[in-house]
Amino acid sequence: MGSRHRKRPADRVFIAGDLADLAAIQHTLAVLPDDAYGQVFIEVLDERDEVALVAPPRVTVTWLARATRPSAMSALTFAAHGEALATAIAGWVGEWMPAAADPGESTVMWIGCAGSAHIAALYDVLQARLAGLNTLPDLSHHLS
Repeated sequence: MGSRHRKRPADRVFIAGDLADLAAIQHTLAVLPDDAYGQVFIEVLDERDEVALVAPPRVTVTWLARATRPSAMSALTFAAHGEALATAIAGWVGEWMPAAADPGESTVMWIGCAGSAHIAALYDVLQARLAGLNTLPDLSHHLS
């Protein structure tokens, strides 16, 4: 059996980071099972920073070049560190993260891009949303 074998693969993976996270992202992709599916977003300054990554067939890697994206802050000529990644994460969360926990489904989520104010602000939103997903209803009164 290969290194990508797992008894129960994740239903979905979501990985987001910047160039500083590339080694961790490469390692994570290497240990995913072949039937994993999901998205990887990696923010870089420009296309010259992109490298070939090996990922399972159903995992899409998207490079977000800041130099080709306008900034939401008018004083900057291109997107600030973490700005493009935060936009991608917010879009993914809006489309893929469920409003309620589904016991038969799991998502593996890894977010890097340390030091970005945009990502730090997004963490608070994600933590609140994840807290709601990880809270199980109190069923103790049904067990007596």
